[in-house]
Amino acid sequence: MCSACAAGTTRCCLKGGPLLLSAFRQTTREALDWLLPSECLLCEAAPDANPDRVPLTVCVDCFEDLKPPLAAVCIACGAQLGPHTNPSGRCPHCRGRRFRFKSVTCLGMYNGTLRRLLLEGKWSLSSNIIRTLATVYLEARAAELQSLNIERIIPIPQIWHLRARRNFNAAALLAAEIGKLLKRPVDVRILQRSRATRPQKRASFSDRGAIQRNSYRIRDAHVIRGERILLVDDVLTSGATCDEAADMLCQAGAKMCHVAVLARVSGIIS
Repeated sequence: MCSACAAGTTRCCLKGGPLLLSAFRQTTREALDWLLPSECLLCEAAPDANPDRVPLTVCVDCFEDLKPPLAAVCIACGAQLGPHTNPSGRCPHCRGRRFRFKSVTCLGMYNGTLRRLLLEGKWSLSSNIIRTLATVYLEARAAELQSLNIERIIPIPQIWHLRARRNFNAAALLAAEIGKLLKRPVDVRILQRSRATRPQKRASFSDRGAIQRNSYRIRDAHVIRGERILLVDDVLTSGATCDEAADMLCQAGAKMCHVAVLARVSGIIS
């Protein structure tokens, strides 16, 4: 290390020294958090150190708090329902729509602590936060997932430029954990992106469907013929992404598709 590095000045013996040092410190911190997490991400208490339980990023109390009580939700789209809404039919968020997937199972609504952890986890160098949320999801929703009688699990594939920017696909991590629970194969090859799609953040509901149209292709369609498929993603907003994927899978011969996500955005953009 040169004297400039040791002194912490803005110049260094390495080109772009401050940026490299910052990246090195961040990577080292992530690696240490992976191996020896020191505090809960939510309350800074000691995290759960039980080796039989995957999550190491939150303490026992916060882990339990992340499992919301089973509130009334729309079976068709996963949206949270009001106290006087009949859950047997379509809810106000999806009434008048025809989804190709049959149901949505989610951990909770995309707000508060769940939203914060998802955002941190998706852009982290470590997959620990997403694995923590996946474990919470399985403990909270295992019975619902088992009742679906799924035969194959397929994660929503990541767009190529996100694969280059992130170390992992959150949907694939969740799918792998669900596969262990249900003892069903997780297939990352069947569903593939056929083209990149523009961001949907500010798109209207109808535009989101158009953006996703024909954005997938199916490989080895004979493998899924007649099967009940579980599509897995991290967040469901309008349902356009999972709807297009389910449509392609059903056209290729799948019997039906269900959806599993960590979080559901409370309302649909219209």
